[in-house]
Amino acid sequence: MSGSLRHALAGIVGALAFLVAMAVDLALLRRRTNDLRLLAGLLPVGHRYWPLLGTIMHLVNGAALGVLYGRLRHRLPRPGWLAGTVFALGENLVLWPLIVVLDRIHPDVRAGRLERFNQPVPFLQEVWRHLAYGITLGLLVDRWQRTESEPAP
Repeated sequence: MSGSLRHALAGIVGALAFLVAMAVDLALLRRRTNDLRLLAGLLPVGHRYWPLLGTIMHLVNGAALGVLYGRLRHRLPRPGWLAGTVFALGENLVLWPLIVVLDRIHPDVRAGRLERFNQPVPFLQEVWRHLAYGITLGLLVDRWQRTESEPAP
């Protein structure tokens, strides 16, 4: 399997871990901070089909970030779980200013279907979710890298 494909698959699995973490925090905190709805709501028909469209967008994003992670891995710290954490939390921080804009213009926020994300609790939810993504991504990429570099029997 090529490196980019391996990294994309690790990104998709990481994105699934993100969704599990999101399901947990949504159930515990009862907040209206669903990333799938946030993503899908950017499309003209997204508010109607947000579970499907948001999931597709989220998984594609996870795969793309996995490929980017693979390209940057050699610049990140060891071990893999730490590298993935640094990468995912860094991505969250770099893109966070977009949340300030989305809080003002997003149709689902304006309609009350989503709450504003630029608040302390939603920010911490995003940290938790990105930790799940990053740790999973980092562990998988390093494990698959080791497996591929081991000599065949």
